[in-house]
Amino acid sequence: MALIQGFIRSFTYSLLFPPVYFPVPFHYIILSISLMIKILLAEGHTVVRNGIKSLLEKETDIAVIAEVGDAESVLKWLTENPAPDIVLTAINFPKMGGIELTAEIKQLYPAIKVLILSRIDEEKHILQTFKAGAMGYLLKSVHADELIFGLRQVANSNQRYLCNEIALKLLDKLLQLTPAHADGVELPTDISKREIEVLVLISQGFTNEEVAGKLFTSKRTIESHRQSLINKTGTRNTAALVRYAVLNQIIG
Repeated sequence: MALIQGFIRSFTYSLLFPPVYFPVPFHYIILSISLMIKILLAEGHTVVRNGIKSLLEKETDIAVIAEVGDAESVLKWLTENPAPDIVLTAINFPKMGGIELTAEIKQLYPAIKVLILSRIDEEKHILQTFKAGAMGYLLKSVHADELIFGLRQVANSNQRYLCNEIALKLLDKLLQLTPAHADGVELPTDISKREIEVLVLISQGFTNEEVAGKLFTSKRTIESHRQSLINKTGTRNTAALVRYAVLNQIIG
C-alpha cells in the first residue's frame, strides 16, 4: 500500500510541476559555429578524403563545411559560398595542380589560408608552395594529432606550419652548413625544465601525442608547451625552434 501511495504522489507531482526545458538560444548556436575553424577539403581520392573528413569531424573546434575532388571545384565552390578559414588541399590533381590553385586562391581570396597535404617531400616543391602563398605543408604520413595541431596553428596564430618530418630533414641539412653555435644571440632565461624536456623529444621527431605519452601528460599540454617555446624564442615554427635550440646549445 505504501508503494502505491508513493507512486500516486510522484505521478501527481509530475502533473502539477512538469519539467521545464531550456533550449539553447539560436544565436548561441550561430556564435559557436562562427568560432569554429571552417575547412574546405580538396582531395582527389574519395577514400582518403572520407578518412580525413572523419578525422577532422571528431574535433569540436573544426568543421568541414565542404569537400571536393579537384582544384577547379575548389574555385567554383568559393565563387558560390561563404569563404572558409582554410583550404586543406592535395597537390596532384588531373588538370590544375595544388601550387597553381594556391596562387589563384591567394590572388582572388587573400584572407583564405591554404594548407597543403601531400606525399611529396622534395624541398624545391615545398618552397614553391610557400612562394605561391601556402601557410602550411604537411605530409600525408603525419599523425592525426600533428594534422590537427597544424590546422589550429595556421588558423589561430597566422603563422606558417611545416610538419616535423620535413622540418627535421631541413634542419639536418642546415646544421651541415651552419657553425655549431650562433654567436651574439641572447638566450631566453625563462625556459622551464619541462619545456626543455618537450623540446628534446620534439627534436627527436616525436609527435605531440607521443611526447605526451612519454611525459605522462595530455596532448593539449604538450601543444601549449610547444607554442610557449615558439613564443619565448621568437621563432616561427617547429623547424626554426629546433634549429634555434641546437645552435644555441639549449639541447645537444
